[in-house]
Amino acid sequence: MNEPRDYEEEPAPITNMFRASSNFLGAVPTTTTAVAAAGTATPATNQDTSQLLEQENLLESTSKENVVDIGEERMAVRFSNNMLCKEILVGPTEKEGSHGSRRSKSPTKNNGYYKSYKDPPARERPKDDIWPERDALSFTRSLVFYGTGAVTVEHEEACRFIMEARAMRKKYQGGDGTLMHFIKNDYDNDNNNNNTSSSMTLHYKMVGGVAEIYGEDNMKKNLIQVPNIDEFVQDYKRMEVITNSGAMRSFCYQRLQMLDSAFQMHVTANGTVENEAQSNLLGTDFYRTMKIDNHIHLAAAASANQFVNFVAEKLKKERDTVVMENGQTLQEVFTAAGLSADHLTIDAFNVLADYSVYQRFDNFNSKYSPFRLAQIRKIFLKVENVMEGRYFAELTKTVFARLEQSKGHKSAAEMRLSIYGMESHEWYNLAKWVLRHWEGGDKPGPVLSTHNRWIVQVPRLWRIFCSKGKSQGSARSFEQMLQNLFCPIFEATLYPDKHPEVAELLTHIVGFDSVDDEGAAEAPCSCARPSEWRTEQNPAYSWQLYYLWANIEVLNRLRLSKGLNTFSLRPHAGETGDPHHLAATYMLADSINHGVNLDKQVSLQYLYYLDQIGLSMSPLSNNFLFRKIKSNPFPKLFKRGLNVTLSTDDPLLFHMSNDALLEEYSVARASFDLSMTDISEIARNSVLQSGFEDELKREWLGENYKKGITFCDEIKTHVPLIRAKFRAEHLALEHMLVHLIGAGKGNEVLKDMMYHFGKARDAHRNILLTNLPCCTPFPEQNQL
Repeated sequence: MNEPRDYEEEPAPITNMFRASSNFLGAVPTTTTAVAAAGTATPATNQDTSQLLEQENLLESTSKENVVDIGEERMAVRFSNNMLCKEILVGPTEKEGSHGSRRSKSPTKNNGYYKSYKDPPARERPKDDIWPERDALSFTRSLVFYGTGAVTVEHEEACRFIMEARAMRKKYQGGDGTLMHFIKNDYDNDNNNNNTSSSMTLHYKMVGGVAEIYGEDNMKKNLIQVPNIDEFVQDYKRMEVITNSGAMRSFCYQRLQMLDSAFQMHVTANGTVENEAQSNLLGTDFYRTMKIDNHIHLAAAASANQFVNFVAEKLKKERDTVVMENGQTLQEVFTAAGLSADHLTIDAFNVLADYSVYQRFDNFNSKYSPFRLAQIRKIFLKVENVMEGRYFAELTKTVFARLEQSKGHKSAAEMRLSIYGMESHEWYNLAKWVLRHWEGGDKPGPVLSTHNRWIVQVPRLWRIFCSKGKSQGSARSFEQMLQNLFCPIFEATLYPDKHPEVAELLTHIVGFDSVDDEGAAEAPCSCARPSEWRTEQNPAYSWQLYYLWANIEVLNRLRLSKGLNTFSLRPHAGETGDPHHLAATYMLADSINHGVNLDKQVSLQYLYYLDQIGLSMSPLSNNFLFRKIKSNPFPKLFKRGLNVTLSTDDPLLFHMSNDALLEEYSVARASFDLSMTDISEIARNSVLQSGFEDELKREWLGENYKKGITFCDEIKTHVPLIRAKFRAEHLALEHMLVHLIGAGKGNEVLKDMMYHFGKARDAHRNILLTNLPCCTPFPEQNQL
């Protein structure tokens, strides 16, 4: 960290002489806007609320000079060089008299009541309750008072709903509803409560669409039990009732509006402070901090320019290479289509999205095929073809090379590979393609990169799977599709010696995605078993997502017991279609892609905020497909404090430059009027949402990033501490507010607040009148 300037040599900019007010308002249901105080983690943790509770303990032990009474904290105020500066002066108090009146000691630098400006920043409340002077941040806490009766019965009902919904998420995504039976053994005698025996032979079988794990000594006892489909459907319907409740919608709308106001006041009061703090973070800037493209599909990862140049090079150097099953060469394919070298332009390729794809997912999918020729897509953008995906591998490595060379800025990606569930050998074919030592191209070797982690996307293509079965004379069930998806990876986890390629591939995968058109017609969510689903109608989005989650949950528990890596569930959701798809992902997903429909459901939006569920949003993609950029909710969600970041989705279709991620940030900054602090915060969120290894996250965020966002290193993230503290305190306050009101203590707190607010108001008035004795009287002066 840079050495801060000495406080005595140069006073800080105008800062908060009412910092104490941000502490004593901590537990109050009040409209607030703040910047300073506790740290928090992403997603929210109990630590957030505990830090706020620690602030309450300070109220009984703080003192002041000049007896400026603001709540219960003490403060000395002075003027220097015509600038208002302040020193937080805290320490033990002495009680006098039978009524406990207080007399403060006179703080000095020598008696321990004064903290030097050179002290390191406090990322949470210091154990000695003495804030470093350099941590005296500018205020934005507004003393907006709730009058008597401001907390209503509806508010209490809404807060209880919120607590119920959050408990439901913990049941599924948090794992509270998963039951594991552990077996004590010699391998892990001391930790049998955390690990299933790795020396014991385990087996699996698919039952009702979900994998069950058995020990060889008891093939009737399922060792890993997750909530079944009946339980999920019941909970999902309950979630719909909660989020549609009038009381819930009104309360969540109110809180979100207050978060809006909080951010606006913060940037108005502290914009220059943030800019100065960011400019003092020497040796780093936005371009040198890590940004991760959390949502990018491999088939469209190359830019249109890169793709055209790649095809032109292959047509020039490998024109006689056989590329089709019928023996056609690359040149013959182009000749048969009436194409020549002159057609190798971006416009002729016709891959860039235009007005024709808006609200048309079918037209969008056709853009993946250059010249509208499916065989060109199969040759260059598919794994399974005559060349076994060689061209696709070489093109992918071209994209990797740009990431690894950090051209323009420092970035990485989490690209999507497809597993369709049509055939059981798809996993083996994919593993063979990724791990093969490819000889061609500029960079021989497997399709792996230090700057990429793979995510497997599962397209919701039940209709195609079902129709293929009928064309072959067999009636397929959804359970067969699930078996094709999950049996190969359960076998590779249990018997890696028999399936080494798939077992190795799994070590390079960090998550699963669910993709396709959310606006397609679907059946209602029901308790139907996968073996019974044989109709061509699409199953409900939430129903399909449950079976993905259930199998991934079992797989993760199994892999944890063997010391293997695990997978997150990060589906596409809220891009279009029913907004209540976002209720299913709230219950089941680690984070989501898109989420623009959250602006249609305020209850879910507030829940996503409280749990800091990651949203990887793609405004340029939305602009062409479903939501024009002027109405994109990204800036609204960001200002309110949701865990949002930017991603590219499909650079081949949506971006003009070779650096699609930087283009996404540039367009968002200009379109949404974002500051450099804003886009640095958005970039930091991308790392937090990612599945990159913990050691890399520590390198990019700071050693203690897991403790909360205030512990992220400002030098590494380029996010000033003042912004992190603003976000952390507000999240903690919202959690505290929900629990206070939900517990029925809202009005009790308001009654206490009436007293403390009066004292704070009088203290503020006294400061003003004491320091401005020559103020010309004005009519409303007695209203202060």
